[in-house]
Amino acid sequence: MTMQPELRTPNLALRRTRQAMRLSQTEFAAAVRSAGLALGTPNQCTKRLVQKWETGEHVSCRADYLRVLQAVTGLSVHELGFRQTGPESRADVAGPAAFPTTGDAVGRLRHALEHPSSVDSRTADLVESATSRLFDLEHHSPARLLAPTVDRHLATITALLTAARHESVRRRLTVQAGRCAALAGWVALERGETAAANQFWDTAISASQSAGEASLLAGTLTLVSYSAHRREDPATAWQLADAAAFHAGNDRRAASWALARAALYAAELGERPEAREALDKAIELGGDLPNPRPGDGSLPWTRFFDQSRLLSAAAHATAVLGDESAATLATDAVAILGPARVKARAVVMAEATRVAAYTRDFERCLDWGAAACELTEALDAALAAHTLQSLMPTLMPFATVRQVRELLAQLPGLLKAKREDCGAVAR
Repeated sequence: MTMQPELRTPNLALRRTRQAMRLSQTEFAAAVRSAGLALGTPNQCTKRLVQKWETGEHVSCRADYLRVLQAVTGLSVHELGFRQTGPESRADVAGPAAFPTTGDAVGRLRHALEHPSSVDSRTADLVESATSRLFDLEHHSPARLLAPTVDRHLATITALLTAARHESVRRRLTVQAGRCAALAGWVALERGETAAANQFWDTAISASQSAGEASLLAGTLTLVSYSAHRREDPATAWQLADAAAFHAGNDRRAASWALARAALYAAELGERPEAREALDKAIELGGDLPNPRPGDGSLPWTRFFDQSRLLSAAAHATAVLGDESAATLATDAVAILGPARVKARAVVMAEATRVAAYTRDFERCLDWGAAACELTEALDAALAAHTLQSLMPTLMPFATVRQVRELLAQLPGLLKAKREDCGAVAR
């Protein structure tokens, strides 16, 4: 008897979803891995696995993959074209484009969208958890992979806010809309979309003022200062960071982050006493802070700012001031740096590299710079790229030095990113 080959039904829904996100199969697999890290469930998704899903070789997948796929796409199992069988069916209830902690959360958000009278404090809880997780995901993910998920989540919050009837719930959703808009602005800036970033931040500032949320205003102003600095306007950046530190109030982590930025901007303007004062305050406020982690009560947009980031920021500003202590601060920042491959690590290594360049320590400049370049390209860490690109004027006079020559050879890709970013700013 001749056996007929099993016919496969391609998963066109998943393929169309990936294509709508403008991701190759390799990039989609990378997004799944990044989301798994942020969710605390690491996976080994590969291009080959994505191919098996799309060709129908795998008509279903494990529950842990389903949760991560929902996080990446914001779609349900059914909408992703997978068969719901066994444990997998419990991983999801058809849902909208939020960033859920569980499949049940997705279902409840969809129910709230379809039944406006059910939008209540529990809905706000789900949205707050989803927004917080998006901030965590940003540390691991290239902006181009994260942007669609952030945009969908912001659209979900906006729809829920329109449906909400209770004033207390409306206020909480307004805050979450502002927080998500602040994140969307940062993601846009990382992609070189400056105009879009400023629009998102205007929304975040309006939300913070409407809800009386000073912490959100402080965080947004600090983010906007990065944009001003990138367009080479340190005076405006300084004003924004100084205002952010004021609005941060008793939040020591947020205040030390804003003050560290203010110190750098003041140093670049040659305002030495003001830069030193801001730097001293930043270290006084943040010098004994424990490293942040999800669930510890820290604001989601400040969780990246740990001891290593504070020291590298202080080293950067101190180097601009010409202070010899910059080298020690940079060495200490790298020494306590955690092993996680996140954007914060790329930024610390990039700032330490800049300090080494200032102090003519070319051996460390190459060691730290090579590590920073590798991680920056892997994660599209725009802030680290901007810092590394700013090394060019300092390094070029020493281009005949072996270590400098080797480091300069690694920068062309980052320089291309800068040219694209500058073009976006000009437009």
